[in-house]
Amino acid sequence: MRTRWLASIAALALAASLQGNALAQARAGDGEAVAASPLTATFARFDDLLAGRIAGADDAGGRWMLGRLASLDPVARARDYAAAFARDPKELLFVASFADACMRPVMPAFLECGERDIVGHWASRDGDNAVPWLLQAERSRRRNNVGALVDNLERASRAARFDDYAGRGGAVFAARLVPLVPAEDRAAAFIAADRQGSVALGAPLEALETVCSPVSRSLEERIPRACVRLGALMAERAASFPYRRAGTQVALAASSTESARVAVRQAAKEVVVDQERCRVAYGELERLAVGARPDRDRAAGVAERMVAERAKSGEPAACELLSRSLGGR
Repeated sequence: MRTRWLASIAALALAASLQGNALAQARAGDGEAVAASPLTATFARFDDLLAGRIAGADDAGGRWMLGRLASLDPVARARDYAAAFARDPKELLFVASFADACMRPVMPAFLECGERDIVGHWASRDGDNAVPWLLQAERSRRRNNVGALVDNLERASRAARFDDYAGRGGAVFAARLVPLVPAEDRAAAFIAADRQGSVALGAPLEALETVCSPVSRSLEERIPRACVRLGALMAERAASFPYRRAGTQVALAASSTESARVAVRQAAKEVVVDQERCRVAYGELERLAVGARPDRDRAAGVAERMVAERAKSGEPAACELLSRSLGGR
C-alpha cells in the first residue's frame, strides 16, 4: 500500500477517461492543475503517514479508501467497494462507488457484482438523481433493449439532480489523514483529502458518451431530446465541473436548432468561467498552505469548510465557498 497521492489521482483520471469529445473537453486542464501544486512533496509524505493506517482496514471508510486507491486493479477495487457497501449500505458514496465498479466491462464478471443489482438498488433509493438512471440506460444499450434505454434515459433527463457522490470522498480521507499530521500541516492535509474526493466516477461519463452518441441518438426519436434535457440538467446542476462541461457538450451535439446551440454555448462558457475561478482560488489556498503559520492556520479553516461543503453540496458549491472565503486577500 505505497500508492502515491498524485499517482493515484492521475490513475483515477486515466481510468475515467474516454476518447469522446465531451469527456475530453470536460477533463481539459485537470492534469496541469494537479502537476502545478506546491504541495507535491507534502502529498508524498502524507502517503507514508496514511499507508500503515489503512492497510488491512476492515471498516466501511477504510475499505472504500482501499478501493479508491486500487486504481490499477479493478477486481480489488470492486471487492473493496462491495465491502464498504456491506458495512454501511446507507452511505450513498459507497453505493455509487460499488455501482461504478460493477459497470466496468471486465471479464470475468466480478462475483460481488453478480450477487446484487447494485445499479438498480441505487436507482430505487435515489430516484430523483439522474446518475443511476443513466447507468441503467447504458446497461439497456449494451443489451440492445432500445425501449428500456429510452425509458431510463427519459427518467434521467427529468431528474432533479446529477450527483455521483464522489465529493463525499474527501471527507472520508480527511477523517483518516488530518488527525495524523501536525497543526501546521492541517491545511495541506485537507487539500490532499479533497483532491482524492474530487475525481468524478468514470462510469457515468462513459455512459453519457455511449447513450447519447450519434449511433444511439439515431435509434429512436425521443433519445436526442432526452440527451438535450439531460445535458442541460448536468450543465446547471451536476455536482462536479467535469460533469457540467460534459453536459454542455452532449447538449450541444444533440441540439437540433441553432438557437438552442447558442444557448448551450453560453452555458458552456459560464461553466468554464466558474471552473477557472475555482482553479485560481484553489491555487491561492495552496499558496497559503505553504506560507507562514498565520496563513496556514487561515488556510486550514477554509480548507476544512471546503471539504465539508463539497461533501454536502458538490464541487461548484465548495468552490463558491472557497472563492468567497479568500475574496478579501
